[in-house]
Amino acid sequence: MKYSFAAALATAVLLCVPSFAAAEPNPADLEFTASSAYREYQNNIAKFTGQVNYSSNVFAWLLKLLPATQNIVYGGMNCHTTIGGIAGYSDDHQNIPRDYLLHSSIKIDRGRWYKLRSRCDFKVLTDAGMQPGNVETSVDFIAR
Repeated sequence: MKYSFAAALATAVLLCVPSFAAAEPNPADLEFTASSAYREYQNNIAKFTGQVNYSSNVFAWLLKLLPATQNIVYGGMNCHTTIGGIAGYSDDHQNIPRDYLLHSSIKIDRGRWYKLRSRCDFKVLTDAGMQPGNVETSVDFIAR
């Protein structure tokens, strides 16, 4: 998961939040099995949870910003999620609260890797005024 700001956001209040270039973040790799169908991934920005129902092959996921990240979000967020490997899958939410639990589920095929990519855009209030900010999440996963 990655958090990025415009260059003008180098204020003391925001120094505790990682700032990276606009490249896609390194994905978390999660492997699910029938005996280990639930996985979590957390960094200092957000927490991701995934679970596979092996009787139906449905993958369910959740994503929530951690409180420290929520505290710098001003107003609502716009979030967009896709899963590479599933044609047409898109999960979009406009003007949602900063503590919103993003979630969805989709039927998947076992034995192939998928690429979940999520981005939430929002405003951050700095000494220089309102600035754009975003959180990007990258999770590669497979159900074996």
